[in-house]
Amino acid sequence: MTRPRIIVLGAGVSGLTTAVTMSLAGCDVVIHAAEGPAQTTSALAAAIWHPFYQAPDFVYLERARQTYTAMRRLSADTSSGVHMRMLTEYFQRDAGMPWWADCANSLKRLPEADVPSRFACAYRMAVPVADTATYLRYVMNMFFELGGHFEQGRVDDPSSLLDAADYVVNCCGYGSRQFGDGELSLSRAIVLRAKRDAAVRGCFIDDSDPAAPTYIVERGDDIVLGGTADPELTSTVIGERQIEDIVRRCTQLCEGVAALRVVEARIGFRPMRRAPRVACDERYPRLLHNYGHGGGGFTLSWGCANDVLRLAGMTSAN
Repeated sequence: MTRPRIIVLGAGVSGLTTAVTMSLAGCDVVIHAAEGPAQTTSALAAAIWHPFYQAPDFVYLERARQTYTAMRRLSADTSSGVHMRMLTEYFQRDAGMPWWADCANSLKRLPEADVPSRFACAYRMAVPVADTATYLRYVMNMFFELGGHFEQGRVDDPSSLLDAADYVVNCCGYGSRQFGDGELSLSRAIVLRAKRDAAVRGCFIDDSDPAAPTYIVERGDDIVLGGTADPELTSTVIGERQIEDIVRRCTQLCEGVAALRVVEARIGFRPMRRAPRVACDERYPRLLHNYGHGGGGFTLSWGCANDVLRLAGMTSAN
């Protein structure tokens, strides 16, 4: 029987997980991308599983649940770059447990005495965190071991590849704007990398300010401090005051941050959309889309890849 031929556009976390998922389902898959995984927006992410700024949504929840399960499973392999970390999240108002709490392991509410007075409550839970370089390389190697191929080059029109495949899957993120998606916008993110230090253990989040999400992410080889969410700002200049503000906010969440040595400040651009586009194209039914996840690329990746598989009329091998 002939194996379905799939072309995936893009080598970020969405493209790689989609390519692996379709390969596991028995497809012959080729990734076409202008850049390798290390040059994508995904490589700059803090890569913590967390539904930032997301209103309660059943579809989002199911995709996030599937991704949590997949990444927790991968964390058992030390070479994957995925670690389970304890996340403490602080909330400005007490609305009960986070709506996505049943996805996470070991969730508990912190005693009031352990919560700074400026917050109403806090919860602690175990979540997956990825060392992006290691993790993206690991998933790419999974793809190659499953028989996948990579072709580097820019694609100007996804539909032009339909004659060479049964399905083409567009995972180009903000690059999809040139394909005609006017709903896409950019949100600039400034993040800092610090050397690992015993003064900081675990992860901490306060995302009550949409313009200034504050997070500390302990990874295997560094600690990420963030951040900003600057709509439609494309400047690549990072000011000293912006760095100082991020460090100040992070230190308020975890005093140990004051002992860290920041080694790098980086800028990434999140592809924002009202909702992720995981759907068949309106004009070309064999052109599928999987992009526009904003800051949720790592949180949704495996779940969205499974949805793409279903759109192609196939089922997961897992």
